[in-house]
Amino acid sequence: MDDFLLRCREAAEILSKKEKITVIGHRDADGICAAVIVKRCYSEKEVVIRIIRHSTDLARLKADCGDSFPVFVDYGSSEIAGIESAFGDFLILDHHPPERSHPKMVNPWDFGIDGTRQLSGAGVSYFVAREEDPANISLSSIALIGAMGDKMHLSGFNGPNALLMDDALRAGLISFKSDDDGILVGRLPFSSEPLPALLVADIIDSCASVNRPELAVGMLMGDLDSYKSALGVHEEYERLFNDQLQAIRSGWNEIMERNSQYLAYFIYLPEIQPGFTGPLAEEIVLEVRDKPIVIISSTHYGLKASGRATKEQVETLGLDLGRALSSAAQECGGRGGGHDIAAGASFREEDLERFKGLVTMGLFRQWRSRLKVLLDVETRSQSDASSLASSLAVDNERYRSTTSIALSLDNKLYIIVLSEDIGTFKNTVDDLIVCLTSSKDILNISKLD
Repeated sequence: MDDFLLRCREAAEILSKKEKITVIGHRDADGICAAVIVKRCYSEKEVVIRIIRHSTDLARLKADCGDSFPVFVDYGSSEIAGIESAFGDFLILDHHPPERSHPKMVNPWDFGIDGTRQLSGAGVSYFVAREEDPANISLSSIALIGAMGDKMHLSGFNGPNALLMDDALRAGLISFKSDDDGILVGRLPFSSEPLPALLVADIIDSCASVNRPELAVGMLMGDLDSYKSALGVHEEYERLFNDQLQAIRSGWNEIMERNSQYLAYFIYLPEIQPGFTGPLAEEIVLEVRDKPIVIISSTHYGLKASGRATKEQVETLGLDLGRALSSAAQECGGRGGGHDIAAGASFREEDLERFKGLVTMGLFRQWRSRLKVLLDVETRSQSDASSLASSLAVDNERYRSTTSIALSLDNKLYIIVLSEDIGTFKNTVDDLIVCLTSSKDILNISKLD
């Protein structure tokens, strides 16, 4: 922790020397809280906030920043190469698993701190602000709201988050209730009454989801009109969310059937709007726990995907959605990243089926199973691979202890078998090999795993 705080102090010293700062934050509650913390910490300077999506063009963003010093908050750890190329001089304050360490980045993972469960992006910004001036302990409640926006309260506040909680208590900014309201945050600049921290995070996320992040920023900066507008946005957001959730639930049997040959439930419905994919995935994954959930929506720049896993899938099966979605998106000419339990990606619409197959392959390689095998089957053409995949699609209800999947990617057919039972595993693999060897469209079969 001492080394992490030293890096925060170095970042504070860099920012203290800048007169013009552009804070570039990720478009969710954590990113917006992180951006507001920096702005309020350096209120005597010219600080502009820009809230962006992962798909933002960095070269255009550089042009917009002009001669202002760029600070990326809750964003940038998986975009270091692009940021370095576009900006040259910059600072990253982030908590997502980094592609590599960098002298211009403050990231808890570089100091043995779990950025998925122990510190959010707003938390990183807060500790930089606290190193700038101990009086900035007053910003601890904003950091706490950001952490709850990233659902860190679900795993308990520990590590730096526990220190953050202690600061908020010591400053008299939070209190506790025994009912569903949980943590109450007081002395907010937009409310005379204490409010549930989770409710504030939800209001901020609502504004971000419908492309009105400026309302959330204004609210946290103390603008009452922004707060009133944000409440209206939140009410409408809840209505739209429930409509989309009902569309998923009512079509669940068909969704299950469509995803029988994948290691995640990929949900792509016309009713789903871009700003709702993450919250919908968070809701559905708590109802359906056998596979991760990946919800996809159409945007003007292509497709956007948000994936969620359960704590058990991450800890017991070893799944890491951040790596799986990032790798698949890159192979589809897009971008992705995030945490093991929550991640996102963007890619071209024409690559949807390829993306689903690549994510499944990535999850297979992570999946901890007593018995598993991956067969690489080379066929004569892409149509032959697709045809074979359809004919070999196995009813996974036959052996509940064994999962068999047939995927076609280009002219390749990949057969995946996962099992906890040696008998059904052997029977399934034997049956598949008999079917494969009897086909005239196969050029070669090899075992990859």
